[in-house]
Amino acid sequence: MTFASPATASALHYSKARLRRLIKSRQLRYTLNEAALSAAQHVVVCVVRNEGHRLAFFLDYYRRLGFEHFIFIDNQSSDSTADILAGQADISVVSATGSYKAARFGNDWVNEVINRLCREKWVLYVDADEFLVFPHDDRRGISDLTAHLARHGLRSLRAIMVDMYGRGRLSDNVCEPGRDPLDICPLFDRSGYVRHHDPRENTTWIKGGVRGRIYFRERLWDGPALNKIPLVHVCGERLYLKSSHQIWPLALNLSDPVGIPPVTGALLHFKFLSTFVEKVTDQSNLSEHTAEYAAYTAGAGNEVFLGAESQPYTGWRDLFDNGLIDGGGWDQSM
Repeated sequence: MTFASPATASALHYSKARLRRLIKSRQLRYTLNEAALSAAQHVVVCVVRNEGHRLAFFLDYYRRLGFEHFIFIDNQSSDSTADILAGQADISVVSATGSYKAARFGNDWVNEVINRLCREKWVLYVDADEFLVFPHDDRRGISDLTAHLARHGLRSLRAIMVDMYGRGRLSDNVCEPGRDPLDICPLFDRSGYVRHHDPRENTTWIKGGVRGRIYFRERLWDGPALNKIPLVHVCGERLYLKSSHQIWPLALNLSDPVGIPPVTGALLHFKFLSTFVEKVTDQSNLSEHTAEYAAYTAGAGNEVFLGAESQPYTGWRDLFDNGLIDGGGWDQSM
């Protein structure tokens, strides 16, 4: 069996993603706050569908971190999402018709939006249940981090997705709108993550954590990828290939230049709130997600995730001390 060279693989990934971006761009309609978007240097891009209950805290969190603008790609929400987003000066809305799954789980829409609207900006591509943390984020904002990255010629930030969970049953994890989900799901797995570096894709894949422990115990590599490239500087065409797990150009997937200590972040992931039970039992919703979701239906919300690996999250240092993120000293150069 022969394999394509990294250069050939990169070109093939690029051509397919670019074609999909062009085709799916016809599904997008824009309602922009153009002056505010133009002035922003740090922009959050998020695909949503019926996430109104999450938005108040999400917006507050990323505003406090220093992001100046938000672009929400709304895939036909029928809840309060549109009303919440309307009329806010730092929010632009892109309405997306068509299938989320057929748009490569929103990737094709995101690729069109960031390349059309976010040139020369730092873009954070996250879901509404993901919260970026990085070393010293308790006293350094996003502009400090991106200034450090840029000073060393770095154009992306690698991150690990860390699933958060509560002490009791999944169905008991009720989080009211506006409340910090960390109050409900304060625990994470401090160990149990496995890594595999694929030199052809210039990507280190990470799997495991609590989802590996609970749902994919006997088949860890069938579980979801936990490596992401959520933060990228759009200085030239950027194309997400596999959600935010992998981006083109492939060099952006490894952002550790020789001689410079690496800085990596994490996405605290609050999937396992009580609303997740409805998502995994709704057949129309399941049809829009990967086959991975079938693994979550068996427990029907009765799962208890607490185990020997569980640790309360109190701040970025918990992840740093357990080897999940790097860069404890990056702020000393400020």
